[in-house]
Amino acid sequence: MKSITLFALAAAAVLQTATAAKCGSQDCGKDSPCCVRGYCNANAMYCIPFNCEVQNSYSADSCWDTAHCVKSNVNFGSANAFAQIADYKGDPSKTAFVSQFEPSNAKVVGGELQMELVKQGDGKGFGATVTNTRAIQYGTVTAVMRSGSVSGGVVSSFIIRNDKLGDEIDFEFVGADKSTVESNYYWHDQLDYTKMVKSQVLSDTTKNDHTYQIQWTPDQIVWVVDGNAFRTVKRSETWDAGSGTFKYPDSEAYVSFSIWDGGSGAQGTADWAGGAIQWGQGPFVAGVKSVDIDCYYKGNETTYTPPGSSGGDDDDGKSSSDDDEDDESSTDKSSKDDDKSSKDDDKSSSDDDESSEDDDESSSDKTSKDSDKSSKHSSNDDESDSKDASSDQSSEDSSDEPESDDSVDEETGSSEDLDESSDTSSSTMLTASLSAVVAAMAAACAF
Repeated sequence: MKSITLFALAAAAVLQTATAAKCGSQDCGKDSPCCVRGYCNANAMYCIPFNCEVQNSYSADSCWDTAHCVKSNVNFGSANAFAQIADYKGDPSKTAFVSQFEPSNAKVVGGELQMELVKQGDGKGFGATVTNTRAIQYGTVTAVMRSGSVSGGVVSSFIIRNDKLGDEIDFEFVGADKSTVESNYYWHDQLDYTKMVKSQVLSDTTKNDHTYQIQWTPDQIVWVVDGNAFRTVKRSETWDAGSGTFKYPDSEAYVSFSIWDGGSGAQGTADWAGGAIQWGQGPFVAGVKSVDIDCYYKGNETTYTPPGSSGGDDDDGKSSSDDDEDDESSTDKSSKDDDKSSKDDDKSSSDDDESSEDDDESSSDKTSKDSDKSSKHSSNDDESDSKDASSDQSSEDSSDEPESDDSVDEETGSSEDLDESSDTSSSTMLTASLSAVVAAMAAACAF
């Protein structure tokens, strides 16, 4: 009996060691529990759910919980509309949008969120990305904004994206064309730029505010500018017979806005963006005045406990959907009944064939999601070969720890490199662990 007990204890300890999570070359501790691409820390940049790597962090509870969509109208003249990520404490009812980068080139000026692209010492641009603190899965997102793409090479964007899975729906503005906005969508980071469609001709998008809207449902995506729908993609049209999958973005994602340097990217990116930036034409500032978010799933948010809260106090530790709406709304909201009626009409208009395809998607999409999803941590990361400049934008800082998700890519290599290193480390640990188990068995038997 004693030998069996000793063996069980030894095996348990060894297996625990063998399965310990590694954050790059280190183990995240209790005081710096959150892992992002090989670094550990306890602040929002690391623990916020769209960055934090659950599997590599101190524990399964280290990363902050994902806060889900609630209907909101965000006016950037409100105090709770925006915060620098260093100041964000994890409560989405108190902050609607955060800047992802440090140093931050995002700020609120005169009731407008402004994101600036600035020139670095090496001649490349460093921009800004601002992201909603709540995730959305289907719904209508409307933004009143203007592009900052005054010169060729400058790219501005309005995106709904899941960085970890690579699903994306976007509006993008390039300095090469100030009279239109481009629309596109991606599934699991499978980039296909031939699907890009331009809007109707608009008045100068860098001088004038326009209203841009993405209507995203399980059945279709509609891109709308100033009330005019110029593109619709139906889920049924995304069927890929080869993989037996609907290549349609359907995962919970985050709304974000950004400005970045496309002119210093790969040749294909630079050509698309309009060539090298003419810095004398600056400043390059994208502005967002307001964002309306209408969730497809009503009442999806029931409770949310901010980090560091016991969860026992409704005011501090638990937010109901209604409470969160009150906190996040900074201007008058439209009637919920009208929104619900409109959404019901949208849902009822879907044909029976598209509805039946939802059942097919649930199994095929889940299977396809077993592949590596961590290779793209910003809206531009994996486009470096053909349409990516966010890595250029974020590689300028030379500190030991990443200033943003993208800067980690530049300092530590691609996620594939990290994964390979992690696999090698895990294999070594497992081999040592098995040897220890054998030794423990021998000791137990001898005892």
